[in-house]
Amino acid sequence: MDSDQAQEDKERSEKSLRYQLFEGKLISDNNVQVTLEDIKGHAREMIRVQMAQFGQLNPTDKELDDIAARILSNQDEARRISEQLINQKLIALYKEKANLKVKEMTYENFVKEVYGDK
Repeated sequence: MDSDQAQEDKERSEKSLRYQLFEGKLISDNNVQVTLEDIKGHAREMIRVQMAQFGQLNPTDKELDDIAARILSNQDEARRISEQLINQKLIALYKEKANLKVKEMTYENFVKEVYGDK
């Protein structure tokens, strides 16, 4: 690893750590929580959507609960679903708290504003 790559890795790590600290503070200050019931409900909805894609439009509550229990017994899957829900709640918080202003412009002007004149 050369010094340029080491510097890039350091900068990437610092950005990631800053984001994690910022996110943690937002979660704490705004009492963003995900309960076990939230996770189960989200898992059930994911299963319902997947079953509908395969033509099973009306699964029973027992079928949904059984499949959700199997999915959530996998800690990695339960963590992934929990992170999805936290992200959804954070996005809702950002939308609620952000002071957004709509600015209409052409595509060309948008590209110039985002990327500069290149």
